[in-house]
Amino acid sequence: MAATLLAGRALPTVTRDAVAGRTVSAEAARAAVAELLDEATDEVDAAAFLTAVAVGGASPVLVAAAVEAVLAVARRVAWTGPAVDVVGTGGDGSGSVNISTLAGLVAASAGATVAKAGNRAATSQCGSADLLEALGIDLDPGERLTELLAEHRFAFLFAPALHPALRRLAPVRRRLGFRTLFNLSGPLANPVPLTGRLIGTATRQDQEVLAQAALRLGYRRTWVIQGFDGMDELTTAGPARVLQVDGGELTEFTVDPAGLPLRAAGRAELAGGDAARNAVLARQVLDGTAPAPLLDTVLLNAAAVLQLSGHAPDLASGVALARSAVEQGAPAALTGRLARSRTTKAAPAPRTARAPQTTPITTPETT
Repeated sequence: MAATLLAGRALPTVTRDAVAGRTVSAEAARAAVAELLDEATDEVDAAAFLTAVAVGGASPVLVAAAVEAVLAVARRVAWTGPAVDVVGTGGDGSGSVNISTLAGLVAASAGATVAKAGNRAATSQCGSADLLEALGIDLDPGERLTELLAEHRFAFLFAPALHPALRRLAPVRRRLGFRTLFNLSGPLANPVPLTGRLIGTATRQDQEVLAQAALRLGYRRTWVIQGFDGMDELTTAGPARVLQVDGGELTEFTVDPAGLPLRAAGRAELAGGDAARNAVLARQVLDGTAPAPLLDTVLLNAAAVLQLSGHAPDLASGVALARSAVEQGAPAALTGRLARSRTTKAAPAPRTARAPQTTPITTPETT
């Protein structure tokens, strides 16, 4: 039975329907999440809704509605060039180093334009924001975001800065102490108009929901992956299931690293720690001195970003391109430029920034 929407009272109505296991329409879901983000909404109503959705399971309709509602009030980013995000839902309990963040830096140094969304740690010791801060990179460059994308092909989109409407929910989410709808919708809510996405999930259920939500949102060139052994990254330890959303279609394929020139890595070899520890490991990856299993895992994920951005026709070519960039010192140099840019007074940002014209490599259909 579809949800019955009461005018101005969508949130409690949808909460009751979620508790009862009733289907929630897209219209009702959008209205409920819009109310949730309204400052006038009572914290008890907000907590009840988030709890009901967490217990009943977030549907693709609810996730897509959350993305639309958050983006409707997000800070605008005036970028018209190509850009790819690489992000995970987290929650895999692996305690690994920040693989997606490092993959984004490596891919950017090899030619892709990366608009990396992220936040501080929630369940781990070190989130993407914590790592980049430890590397000296500005978390909130403000109007300089488009300048960074144009000049360096990498910018970090710090969730609290780009999604101010979510700040009021932060205390409620902390008190609840479990993952909510926004942990799932976050990877789809990048305010940059992306041309590609690499999204990691820890469970098959989350993977299915996110892929279906991306399909509803009309996203293109989106890979939603579930890594080997429940990790939310591509790993060299074993095959990963990929759900690809592109052109209004959802297809499935497998990424098997066995045929690539990569050293297999177990969880222990990918383990990280706090921001200081992960910064040490990050610098080793970026300058090519990290142990081969860790470095190769980052290269595999960077290769996927390069394929999604059109800079590599397949993963094997992407790995070679990423490895060449590391051997030439490009990721370390990029990180240094990004760190120095925070202390350089920027010129007034243009109304709209466009990436330098490049000729992308045509990417064939994945098989």
